[in-house]
Amino acid sequence: LEYVEVDGSALPPADAGADEAALRKRYEEQIARYSSPEKRDIAHILIAVKADASAADKQAAEAKAKKLAADAKAAGADFAALAKANSDDTGSRDKGGELGLMGKGGMPGAFDDAAFSMQAGEVRGPVKTDFGWHIIKLNAVQAGQQRSFEEVRPELAQEMQAGGRERAGIEALVGVGDD
Repeated sequence: LEYVEVDGSALPPADAGADEAALRKRYEEQIARYSSPEKRDIAHILIAVKADASAADKQAAEAKAKKLAADAKAAGADFAALAKANSDDTGSRDKGGELGLMGKGGMPGAFDDAAFSMQAGEVRGPVKTDFGWHIIKLNAVQAGQQRSFEEVRPELAQEMQAGGRERAGIEALVGVGDD
């Protein structure tokens, strides 16, 4: 049994000086790796409405949501206390309605659309989803971040260099049987 061991790290890189254009192209192709999306710190109060609820129950839930929204928007309102006393969301009720940081697409359509069009500190609602009526408070916005090309250039160069070594190793193996 014969074998050949090729240690890619011992081989010279196929292109020791990765050119700037290739590095920039790779950066643009993989920009998502170097970016993080905006997130929003959200709290809400849910007034649940079952899909099969009677028309009267649906109207009562909407009226309650409208009243809570007005209360929550009032100057000096304590949103957390309103959530603890009124929300039907058992997962967030005891935390004052806090849902924490959420990225776009993390909640049902209308809720998500409202939350990502609000300003920090704003209260909006009621907003209807399949779960019922929501009163939404946007506590804060955490901006998305993107690392610059200059920040990731050394990492890209190292990856390209490693890829060049791997190619050289494969080429060395393919060339082994040519004698």
